[in-house]
Amino acid sequence: MKTMKTPFYIVIVAFMISSLSACNDFLDKEPISQITPDEYFNSETNANSAVIGMYRSMLNSFSFGQSIIIVPEFSAGHVSHASVYPEYENFRTNNIQVNNPWTNNMWQATYATINAANNIITRVPEMPESTISPEKKQQFVGEAKFVRALNYFFLVRAFGAIPLKTTATTEEENIAIPRSPVDQVYQQIITDLQDASTLPDNYGDDATSKGRATSFAAKALLAKVQLYDGQITGDYSQAASLSQEIINSQRFVLISDFASIWTTENTQESIFELQFDNQATNPLASVSNDNPSMLFYARGNTVYEKYTAEDKRRDFTVKSGSRDRFYIGKFPKASPPTQNLPVIRIAEIYLIHAEAQARTDGMISDAAYNSYKAVQGRAGLTSAPINSFGSVENFIIAVQEEKERELMFEGEAWFDFCRTGLALDRMLVKKDPNYYLYPIPSSQIVLNGELTQNPGY
Repeated sequence: MKTMKTPFYIVIVAFMISSLSACNDFLDKEPISQITPDEYFNSETNANSAVIGMYRSMLNSFSFGQSIIIVPEFSAGHVSHASVYPEYENFRTNNIQVNNPWTNNMWQATYATINAANNIITRVPEMPESTISPEKKQQFVGEAKFVRALNYFFLVRAFGAIPLKTTATTEEENIAIPRSPVDQVYQQIITDLQDASTLPDNYGDDATSKGRATSFAAKALLAKVQLYDGQITGDYSQAASLSQEIINSQRFVLISDFASIWTTENTQESIFELQFDNQATNPLASVSNDNPSMLFYARGNTVYEKYTAEDKRRDFTVKSGSRDRFYIGKFPKASPPTQNLPVIRIAEIYLIHAEAQARTDGMISDAAYNSYKAVQGRAGLTSAPINSFGSVENFIIAVQEEKERELMFEGEAWFDFCRTGLALDRMLVKKDPNYYLYPIPSSQIVLNGELTQNPGY
C-alpha cells in the first residue's frame, strides 16, 4: 500500500530549514544554519528554534500566508481573481475538482505544520533536565499543542473527517491513516487547547506576546472551537464562559480606530497575530492591494453593499481602486509586504459570546445583546433594540451578519455560515449541503489508500 509520507515529513524539513534562517524580532537571532533536524532537541535554544520554525511554517502562501485565508473568501463569494483562474473561481461556484491544486496545497501545508508540532510535543519532554528547564518544556509543548489545534481546526472545518495524527512521523514510517470522525477531531482539538491554556499570559513585549501562543490565545481559540462543537453537542456554555472570561480580563479592547488593527502591529485588539517582516513577507499582502501585482480583489459591489454608509469599517475594508474594482483594504503594507495577520482578535470574541450566551440562556439576554452592541458601536452603528429581533434564531443571524462584516477578508465567514446552515441560502451557488466541505485531494487518496472522498465529489 502506498503511504502518505510526503505531506508529513519532506515538506516540514523544507519549512523548518527556511524559516529557522530568518527569525522574527521576538526570536533568538543566533546562527543556526548548521543545525540539522535531528539536532533541534539537544538544547533549550535549539528547541526554541524548532518552535519558531513551527510558527513560521504557517507564513507561506499555501498556509495562513495566503491560501487558508483567501480560498474560503472565494467560497463566501467575497473575492475574485484578476485573471479569473478556474482553480480559484470554482470555490465560489461549488465546482471544485478533486485535483484542485489549492486544496492539495492547503492539505500538505497544514499537515506539515501539524507534524512540526507533533515533533515538539514528542521530543521536548524527552530532553534531559540538564538541557532545558521544566518551565520551558511546558511552554514549548503548550505552544505546539495550540498550533496543532489551530491547524486541525482549519482541516476539520474545510474537509470534515480527516486523518488525526498526534505523533511525529519519521521517514521510515509506513503509514496509511483512515479519516477520524469529526467529533473525535474536535475532542482532540479541545484537549490540546485545554492543555495550552496553562501557558503564560504574556512574554513581556507585544510582538512576542501576540506572536506566540499564550493562555489567552488558547482560551480564545477554545471558545471559538466550542462554538463550532456546539453544533454537534448542543452545549454552548463553554463557548459563552470562555469568551466572557477573555472579555472580562480587559487585556484586549476594541480599539476605536478600526483601520489601525492593520495599519499598525500587535494592537490591544489582537490576541494572536502571525508576525511577518522583511525576511518573511506576507504573500497575500503583496497581491491584494491596488497595484500592478494585484491578483485578488473584492467581488463587485456585492461586498461594499453589505455595509451601510454609517459603518466606519466600510471604506477601509473595501476600497475603491483602479481598473474599476474594489480591492481588499486589510493588507495595506504591500511594499514591502510586511503586513501581520491577526488570527484571533477581541471583536470576534465579543460576537462568539453574543451567540453562545444567547444559545445558553435560551433568550436574548442583556449579556448577549451587549456583546453584539459593543462591536456595532465601535463601527459607529446604532443597534436595533433588544426586543426587535423576535427570537434567538433571528438574533443569531444578526450576529453572524455582523461577524461577516467585521471579519471580511479574514477567512472566517464561509465556515461560520456553513456551521449554522446559513451558507445554503446566502453563499452556495449549488444548493447542496455536501458542498459545505471541500473535496479530499485526489493525490492524497492515491498516497493514502485508507482515505475516502467526501459526498458530492
